[in-house]
Amino acid sequence: MSPLLLVFLKYPEPGKVKTRLAGELGADVAASLYREWIGTVLRNVQPVRSSVQVIGYFDGESADRFSEWNRYVDEWQEQPGGDLGSRLTEGFEWAHRRGGPVVAIGTDCLDLTAGHVESTLSLLRESDVVFGPTTDGGYYLVGTRNHIPALFDGVRWSSPHTLSDHLERCRALRLRSCLIEQLTDIDTAADWRAYQARSQPQ
Repeated sequence: MSPLLLVFLKYPEPGKVKTRLAGELGADVAASLYREWIGTVLRNVQPVRSSVQVIGYFDGESADRFSEWNRYVDEWQEQPGGDLGSRLTEGFEWAHRRGGPVVAIGTDCLDLTAGHVESTLSLLRESDVVFGPTTDGGYYLVGTRNHIPALFDGVRWSSPHTLSDHLERCRALRLRSCLIEQLTDIDTAADWRAYQARSQPQ
């Protein structure tokens, strides 16, 4: 079976997305930027679609409200309620029922490319879990070769401890884990300016 790529995304409604960024730039600007970022991330991963099913794992509105991105995904799947751990758990369980490895990404890391997904899938031939670490202690990508029911338990989400908690969880479960390239999520205006600066043609 084909691998699945779960792309976590929220409907870009002002006041409901990128709240830290909104505190600095205003809710309307933050939502407008986030709408652009959804398209950027989805376009970045298009090269894998010949061998990977791209699933829009959405939250915040009904599937029809995401229609502007229909051409970038193979299927829409609604996220359940609960914290991030619950949504990851249910998403991975659903995706692994299709067979094949599963990779999940967010829409906050604009440096992510199809190459990061491809590297992850290659590493999952030998590893149980692969993470793409972020500079703030979290991760922008997680992939698993098979369904691991308790993988997302006991993790301090949205904290500097998220990745370290998860690596400890892997050790406790005797899983083989590895890391790919560290990247930066965009959570603040400074993060956005830094991304713009490094994206300028040299």
